[in-house]
Amino acid sequence: MRIDRLLIGTLLCAAMLALAAASFAQVNTSVEVRPIDSSPASALLLIDGKLAQIDNIEVTARGQQVMVWLREFEKLGWGTVQAGDSPEKMVLKTKTITLTFSKGQSNALVNSLPVQLPIDCYLRDGKLMVPLSFVAKSLGYSFELNTRPVASILTSPPPPVPRNNGIRGQLLYNEKGIGGIKVVLVDPDYNTVKGFSAVTDSAGNFALDSVPDGKYLAYVWVGYNPDFFNRVSEEVELSGGQTVTVKPISLGRIIRAVKPKVDEVVSTDGGKIVFEWTPCAGAKSYSLVVTQPGSKDSLISLETTKPRAEVVTKRLMPGVVYVADVEARDPNGRFLGGTVGAGGKMWTFSVKN
Repeated sequence: MRIDRLLIGTLLCAAMLALAAASFAQVNTSVEVRPIDSSPASALLLIDGKLAQIDNIEVTARGQQVMVWLREFEKLGWGTVQAGDSPEKMVLKTKTITLTFSKGQSNALVNSLPVQLPIDCYLRDGKLMVPLSFVAKSLGYSFELNTRPVASILTSPPPPVPRNNGIRGQLLYNEKGIGGIKVVLVDPDYNTVKGFSAVTDSAGNFALDSVPDGKYLAYVWVGYNPDFFNRVSEEVELSGGQTVTVKPISLGRIIRAVKPKVDEVVSTDGGKIVFEWTPCAGAKSYSLVVTQPGSKDSLISLETTKPRAEVVTKRLMPGVVYVADVEARDPNGRFLGGTVGAGGKMWTFSVKN
């Protein structure tokens, strides 16, 4: 935000007109011109070329400082005003800057740093008046004080307001939105775009804002969400301030081995072996398949409604490594979760007599 001009109007023109009228009415009339008034004059405040609608603004007697009631800055949207840690102190607070003023003091605090003011703060009708230039510069705005009328003409249109791209979406588990899941932005080669991530709300919604032009995907990575498989949206291309909503992304929960543990060697009593795994919320059924690594031939295959199965088989040989794979499905047969497959640690085990 920039304060382009601060125009101070006085009654000088009215005084000159009165002088001219007196000269025509009487000859040899002496006229004494005095200062208009020693009381503070009002002022006009322009912010980015527009007149600010504030009432409590005045210019000091010598016209060197413009003073504004502290609470007027709330109207301008520059921050919030609150009481300080003592009755004589008032605070103007933004997200990053805290300005503390005291009645009759020539110092103010910028955060915790004491800074000399160009003029003492004072009360006007019970309102704490502070120097406008100090507040503007402390907040990083440019400031200009002009005591002459200024005509300003723009012959070219203002530059277009930059428009930011965005991606919107929703994460689902068991057909319902799921909160607390981190989503990151990746390029088509699955390289993470730094600085762009979001966490889903309670309804599973996420938003990635201020995204540069380009092609992207929304990515759910197991490294950030260890209870869920990797998932990715469709690729979208953004440009010119587009906001694109991707299709809902259905998550799959990772099921972990309980018994036998990963790489455990288990004893079989008459060929009996017990499999147990972590339950999957919303699951109606589980399928268990046991194979040898690299083989598609199932040595054990069954379905159960519980996260546990007791199997009697003579097809498992001592000293051989086997892989157990579990899938969980909802009442409609949709995938809800499973044990980690390719790219992760598989549920391997072996048996002994």
